[in-house]
Amino acid sequence: MIGHNNEKPTIMQLNKLTTLLVFFGGLGINNQLGAQLSSSPTDPAEARIVYDDVVNFIDAFNMLSYSADTIDILQKYYIDKGTPGLKIFIEKYDLTAPKLAAKIRQYPDDYAAVGAKLEWLRSIEPTIRLYFHKLKTFIPNAVYPPTYYLIGRRRGIGSGSIEGQLITIEKQAVDTFDIGIEGHIIHELTHLNQLHAIGSLDKYLAIYNDEKSLLAICIREGVAEFFAELVTGEGKQEALNYLAKHEMEIWRRFEMDMWGTDTKDWIWQEPKFPEQPQDVGYVIGAKIVEYYYKHATDLEEAVNTILSITDYRDFLEKSGYEEKFKKSDY
Repeated sequence: MIGHNNEKPTIMQLNKLTTLLVFFGGLGINNQLGAQLSSSPTDPAEARIVYDDVVNFIDAFNMLSYSADTIDILQKYYIDKGTPGLKIFIEKYDLTAPKLAAKIRQYPDDYAAVGAKLEWLRSIEPTIRLYFHKLKTFIPNAVYPPTYYLIGRRRGIGSGSIEGQLITIEKQAVDTFDIGIEGHIIHELTHLNQLHAIGSLDKYLAIYNDEKSLLAICIREGVAEFFAELVTGEGKQEALNYLAKHEMEIWRRFEMDMWGTDTKDWIWQEPKFPEQPQDVGYVIGAKIVEYYYKHATDLEEAVNTILSITDYRDFLEKSGYEEKFKKSDY
């Protein structure tokens, strides 16, 4: 989705339409959204990676003591000083100083380790920028809204927004390293480029309301997963390995569900089959996209088509992915 969360999703998180409507502020901001994305740099060298909110949090955290008013300090030195990225994150995820203070009391070691995590993030910035440039080789018209690193309530969130990408860094900060964060950033950046290519928030959100289907959502996520894997060389490896071993069986189950509106355990939930990894729907979507891409004669045209998909039934048919399961030798 536009967003990753490393903990089990809540009911609200599973209701993606609700979160997206809150996230983008309703359907009345198409013009604002288009202007924001269109004004974003197209040169990856100009992409902004914003650390300000993390720096502000560290300053606030260092002021905390047993005698200090924790909530007042967090409000004054972190919340109130927030960047546009933090402000929209606060709106979407209902972040408040009291709620943040409660999490700090619950996980003090993670929040104390944010400084070390920040230094690590700065150290991998050249790699992330390299991936920004690499994405440009696959998506020539790519736009690069800002990437905001933020501190939240230890939920491991990555989202796109009208301001840019929102990436929280405090979950498991005590471990310093966040394996796969580069892929998450490219995944979310691809979603913003999908929105830019589709050109309308109404059309982008249609698959979460009147045009909702499991297939549409999996292909939407699969596009982002495909480009993230193409750029970084890494993907949801456990799910990919499982799909490789059981592709026919998984497809037979998936095609029974794909026209329904229930995402079941294909994405965002723990699978009912213990041996099945989480989010297999992501890699099914990515495989459909990959099949279309690899069989295209004009890759630039193929990329434009992939980013701007709104007819998911038609795209599945044109990909040829479904047809391979009809071959007698498969």
